[in-house]
Amino acid sequence: MKYLLPACLVFLCLFAKAVTPSDGPYLLSYKLIKSHTKSSINDMWKSKKVPKIAMPVKEAVDIYEITYRVKWIDSTWRQASGIYFAPKTTKAVPYMMFGHGTQIQKNREISDKDAQQFICLSFATDGYAAMYPDYYGIGKGEGNHLYQHAWSEAMSFIYMLYAVDELNKQINLQSNGQLFITGYSQGGHAAMAAHKYIEELNDPRFQVTASSPMSGAYDMTGEQEKYMFKEYPRPFYLPYLLLSYQEAYRILEVENIYSIFKAPFDTLLPRFFEQNDNRTLDELNKLMPKVPKDVINDSMVYQYVNNPDFAFKKRLAENNLTNWNAKAPVQLCYCQGDREVNYKNSEVAYAGMKAAGSKNIKLNNLSNSLDHNTCAAFAVLATKYYFNRFRDHGSNPKMKDLPGFKKFLIGFVKRSEEKKYKKNSRDKAYL
Repeated sequence: MKYLLPACLVFLCLFAKAVTPSDGPYLLSYKLIKSHTKSSINDMWKSKKVPKIAMPVKEAVDIYEITYRVKWIDSTWRQASGIYFAPKTTKAVPYMMFGHGTQIQKNREISDKDAQQFICLSFATDGYAAMYPDYYGIGKGEGNHLYQHAWSEAMSFIYMLYAVDELNKQINLQSNGQLFITGYSQGGHAAMAAHKYIEELNDPRFQVTASSPMSGAYDMTGEQEKYMFKEYPRPFYLPYLLLSYQEAYRILEVENIYSIFKAPFDTLLPRFFEQNDNRTLDELNKLMPKVPKDVINDSMVYQYVNNPDFAFKKRLAENNLTNWNAKAPVQLCYCQGDREVNYKNSEVAYAGMKAAGSKNIKLNNLSNSLDHNTCAAFAVLATKYYFNRFRDHGSNPKMKDLPGFKKFLIGFVKRSEEKKYKKNSRDKAYL
């Protein structure tokens, strides 16, 4: 134990050296994909029935696709990609980074119809420089994506932040020094990881102003683990984790990782996870057993349950994000009706982070009934207003996140959605 602290300090020093301007430039390429005028954004808002009181249109926006250099687990350099929503303004602007939800497809289109990209456009037209990292291995990134792997999630944010800072010098966009981080579902876990690792790097140019992780599985060996042993609407979660952690850590001494899955899944799963460009999560879920653990050989399930030194469980625990001291303010958004990511993930993270010393952290339960996807729109609005407070008024704790009239309006819409949801029991695909 006495050697653990020096070893950790050496690692952090080496890593801090790895992500510094001395290794730059990081930006490999950028391409202007689309230019939105305020008029075209207004037309889009009208067609989508987006109230401007909730999401104001203030700036035209250029949308870029960028590629940038990242370090892989073995310290070799790889390529990653992302989407950058740059407001067209002469004013200094805050940075906002958004972590997207789970996808198994490698490809990613840039489209105004994509709900998560729409979130970034909404921030950008209100004056935020919005970044959408693809994560390692997605989009034009090299290699495979590592699912719910905190380090690689965080690095996709950090290296994109450095790359965008380089790009802004070429497109004459200036940062005001503020940095906001958010994301939904897997993006909530990624946002939490990014906040943690950015604070550990302590680069004076990039200090987190505030973060708002939304509905993330932060407690994977606790609250989220429970879902793996009962009927669960998204059973793909477990094989995705196993395949990712095998690549990251080699948790099992097997030549073919698919051999750990019961038939016929040992032959069905590769088509979804090996360079998949067209098969969807919904297709995969229809093939999976309703109880996620039933996809795995019984001997491995026994090891997980009974062996405290089982490598998979230990590595999962390393990627929990529930016990760390956040210096910058954190808002944890969720809905108690969430059947996909247990809302107690947020409560456990809140309690653990408070115990670790976090002083400015709050829970924000958006609804007692709305499920995972239906919750997303209200979580995004809560995040937007939370960030706006810091953008417009600094860290003044007396400022409210949401003005009274807007709070009433959003509450009215939410009650309407809750009523529809209770009647239909259908989780809308916002994300």
